[in-house]
Amino acid sequence: MATKPNIVAALDIGSSKVACFIAELDHAFNPRVIGYGQHASSGIKKGMIVDMDSTENAIREAVLQAEEMADVQVESVYVGLGGVHLRSHITDGLVVLNNHEITDADIFKVIDVARAKQIEGDRKIIHSQATKYQLDSQTDIRDPRGMTGARLESEVHIISAASSAVRNMVRCVERCHLEVEDLVVQPYASALSCLVPDERDLGVCLVDIGGGTCEIAIYAEGSLLHVAVVPVGGQYITSDIARGLSTPIAHAERIKNLYGSAMASLVPSDEQIDVPHVGENEETASSQISRSALAGIIQPRCEEMFEMVREKIEQSGFESMIGRRVVLTGGGSQLNGMKQLAEVILDKSVRLSRPTELNGLTDLSGSPQFSCVSGLIIHASRQASVREQQNKRSFSSIFNNVGKFFKESLQNG
Repeated sequence: MATKPNIVAALDIGSSKVACFIAELDHAFNPRVIGYGQHASSGIKKGMIVDMDSTENAIREAVLQAEEMADVQVESVYVGLGGVHLRSHITDGLVVLNNHEITDADIFKVIDVARAKQIEGDRKIIHSQATKYQLDSQTDIRDPRGMTGARLESEVHIISAASSAVRNMVRCVERCHLEVEDLVVQPYASALSCLVPDERDLGVCLVDIGGGTCEIAIYAEGSLLHVAVVPVGGQYITSDIARGLSTPIAHAERIKNLYGSAMASLVPSDEQIDVPHVGENEETASSQISRSALAGIIQPRCEEMFEMVREKIEQSGFESMIGRRVVLTGGGSQLNGMKQLAEVILDKSVRLSRPTELNGLTDLSGSPQFSCVSGLIIHASRQASVREQQNKRSFSSIFNNVGKFFKESLQNG
């Protein structure tokens, strides 16, 4: 296997699985997935590493699978960062201009001013994105570059994470002999692969139901305005089934996927399923339960999760901006009845989504559980495009300066 310059790789390190995608970029920086791998994860809890060795092993196995499929070797990865330690808030920045034309440097400066207001020492800023600008008395400007004025103000969305969680995540990836190219918050990555432009403009709430957490991203007017994390996910449903039916975790997961429903009213009450017991011979020791009784175990946990999501949306202050639009994705969204229950609890119109903005996906790699890692690849391709444009501008600037030097030399000579 060889390394290639036009290759990008992404790692989604979650509570239930580690997923790795490798993509090839064409001349226009459009990504196409050429390899993917996944491995069960048990070293992550609520987005934070609790077992370094277990997490390292899962990362190595997922990356190896993806490398073998793509027939390339990766040296750096874009890593998704999630967990209940994420914080999101809007702050403001201000720079005074001398009525010159606004450039990228002015944009960076106003964002840096906003970032400087992040005063908590045990936090690390992961994202800082300007949502809108004000130039003198003109408000609601989306992109002020090329304009002139005296004062440039901006509302900046800051997403931060616990410094210790970030250090441990980076260290774990580096132990696998991989360089962390960039850290990207998971709900933002999922939104990149699942939301359509109209949803981002009109306002929408994305809910990514993972194994250990449920992650929320709120968009309006084309900008990410808020992220939040609910400490409940699909693993909690599985645990409820295992406890309620005294069955092993592996069987509880299988029963949930094959026969489970988030709403008891959607399944026949007379259909029976076999349930093997913990610690007993599964061929001889099992009992039966109706599908409606199984749904009776599942539904309360799902209701709790969506009630917590509703509370996070209300606390964000942006509920009016998303209207009645909610998008569900993630592995947990595939449970039968999840969409219908979400519509009832959240009182909004809900659609189920899977990664759609990426080429090369198969039926398996294109399933909702890979929304985050797909979004990481999209982010990686955009970053590669930005770097190329910056290099071109830098070369053009150097060329112009050299030309100016020779011109002045000839005039003076």
